[in-house]
Amino acid sequence: MYYSCIIIMLAISVILTATAYASVIKDQKAIEEVTSGKRKEAKASWWGFDPVDSTEALQAAINSGASKVIVEDMGSPWIVDKIQLESNQEVFFEKGVVVIAKKGSFKGKGDCLFNAILKENIILNGYGATLKMHKADYTGDGYEKAEWRHVLTIRSCSNIKVYGLTLAESGGDGIYLGVSKAGVTNKDIHIKDVICDANHRQGISVITARNLLIENCVLKNTSGTPPMAGIDFEPNRADEELVNCVMRNCITENNAGDGYEFYLRNLNGNSPDVSIRLENCRSIGDNSFVRYVINNGSGDVPVKGLTEFINCSFENSRNAGIIIGDKPAWAGRVRFVKCVISNPAKDNPKRSPIIFNSRQNATEDIGGVDFVDCVIHDPLERAPINFESSSKELKVTDITGLSY
Repeated sequence: MYYSCIIIMLAISVILTATAYASVIKDQKAIEEVTSGKRKEAKASWWGFDPVDSTEALQAAINSGASKVIVEDMGSPWIVDKIQLESNQEVFFEKGVVVIAKKGSFKGKGDCLFNAILKENIILNGYGATLKMHKADYTGDGYEKAEWRHVLTIRSCSNIKVYGLTLAESGGDGIYLGVSKAGVTNKDIHIKDVICDANHRQGISVITARNLLIENCVLKNTSGTPPMAGIDFEPNRADEELVNCVMRNCITENNAGDGYEFYLRNLNGNSPDVSIRLENCRSIGDNSFVRYVINNGSGDVPVKGLTEFINCSFENSRNAGIIIGDKPAWAGRVRFVKCVISNPAKDNPKRSPIIFNSRQNATEDIGGVDFVDCVIHDPLERAPINFESSSKELKVTDITGLSY
């Protein structure tokens, strides 16, 4: 009797496991109600679910015209190839849902898991859900080396909201805000309560954006190919822009590169003035806290504008603290207000917590930075600020404010 009970229990367990991972047949009636407009809200499983490959079902649900598509927790991951998002739609991922890139796919150097190209009015809502790729695979045999296999790419889009999701282990960035059509920037983008974890190149890359708000996000464990930052603001062309970009209550942590990187060499005097503001943000255990670089000496007039760090804290960096590179004193003002720098460059005692540097071809004096009511906690005896220059003719100037 005892053994019979065990056998029955094992049989039930096998049945339940098989049920959880079984394919789901299309609900044709529900599909017709969606496509006819009778239903505005749809469940992705109505188009079927295959635990081996659900690309066709999920893409069909998104293409259905439903104003809201619910991706349910099916007991096993949604394994998919590239998914194209549509305008005027919310995709709601239930808590516990995992969407995973299909093994052996994403052979193209720019193949991304979710793609929004020239779209508008999209909400990706997924508190407790994960979008995940296979980072280790893309550096192995069968894959051409690349850094653009992002979890989510948003190119030349407007009114996009990304809430609550974890985006992990991409072959590029967790989120990429780029360009599909020259001169068309991303506008009105809101990224909130998002975690970007263990991505290959960046947690988030911002190539061009106007009215960008990133809040309550964690960008961590980036490693693979440079810059390996938590977030990197890096336009590729002068007709791109970084206007009214705000980060609030965000954390960068344990990234192999900088926590917050601003590489603005490709902007120039014809580009819109930069306006970036970080409020109550932290860097914890990154390779360096902040790197800010503007063009100097290439022949182009550097971009102007203002980048502010307000009430931010920077803790326990490994190799460097704050680096201001090549920034002409009169261009692109940078301001740190009530910021705290603690234990910077802990593995590199020869470097000061704050570094100004210039390359050999720089032609203009470096500076134009305010430190207002900032505090440096440094257990090492070294100068708080230093200038590392490849040119003996340049100097640091126009550094203002109070630091102690």
